[in-house]
Amino acid sequence: MDERRQRISEDLTGAIDGEIRCDPLTISMYSSDASIHQIAPLGVAFPRSRDDVVTLAKYSTEQRIPLVARGSGTGVAGGALGEGRVLDFSRHMNQVVRIDDATVRVQPGAIRDRLNAALKPHGRYFPPDPSNSSITTVGGMLAVDAAGSHSIRVGSTRDHVVSIELVVSGGHAIELGNEPLTLLRQSIGAAGPVPDRDAGSVRQEIISRLARLLAEHDPLIQKLQPPLVRNCCGYYLRGVRSASHLNAPRLLVGSEGTLGLFTEATLHTAPLPGRRGVLLLLFAHLEAAARTVQATAPQQPRACDLLDRRLLTL
Repeated sequence: MDERRQRISEDLTGAIDGEIRCDPLTISMYSSDASIHQIAPLGVAFPRSRDDVVTLAKYSTEQRIPLVARGSGTGVAGGALGEGRVLDFSRHMNQVVRIDDATVRVQPGAIRDRLNAALKPHGRYFPPDPSNSSITTVGGMLAVDAAGSHSIRVGSTRDHVVSIELVVSGGHAIELGNEPLTLLRQSIGAAGPVPDRDAGSVRQEIISRLARLLAEHDPLIQKLQPPLVRNCCGYYLRGVRSASHLNAPRLLVGSEGTLGLFTEATLHTAPLPGRRGVLLLLFAHLEAAARTVQATAPQQPRACDLLDRRLLTL
């Protein structure tokens, strides 16, 4: 173990309830994910609670060490990799906190299929269905705005979020939902972490700054960001600010840990479908298949997916 990893391990061991790992085996395991990339982190933390994440964020800010959120590591673009400290939420922070009539409160490390297994006795489910839903975490789905074959009807993860609890730079834990814009701050102050302020003032500052930025640049957003069902190119800005509210989760979802570390989320659920039917269409050319999707869209299918020659061969 090199000197920097040794110091980080000594500083944080005992400071959190979770585990800190800086040994060569753990470093090697968390140097890769489902992508082709490989980056060795300084270490790995397994937080047990929001308080652990707050402590790690404060230390990270003081020491200028990046934090990289990780769920199941199923991403193919290297989003769970980084040279800082990896936070693995799947080991401990994986609980369904509360099930209500039409919503569910869940921790980021919860597996999507296990969440739906918990919702099934209530006649509900969480609709987005990425292909690896048996292992993907809710936090990962929030991070990349996961969708799936049913997105043609149910949209993506972004469309099913009520609010997100997150820890921002400096170690402040805040909850953001569809925020009213009636009490915008008159002064936006200086940019950057503000560790001397309480979480409430930091939260208000974030809402005020975002509202002003989105209002100022709305013509540019409307002109250059296409209104797609799912858009992973940069931050999703369309529809975040309305005349009266700032829908912060729409911006946070898809941000891949760059705006904050998600510690809990309240999600919309939907009634379980009463019945299902499947139609298989065969095509000789991909272009014909794509044109048929456009032609059948008015029939409102619940799902649409493509099985091409390469996938069948694999």
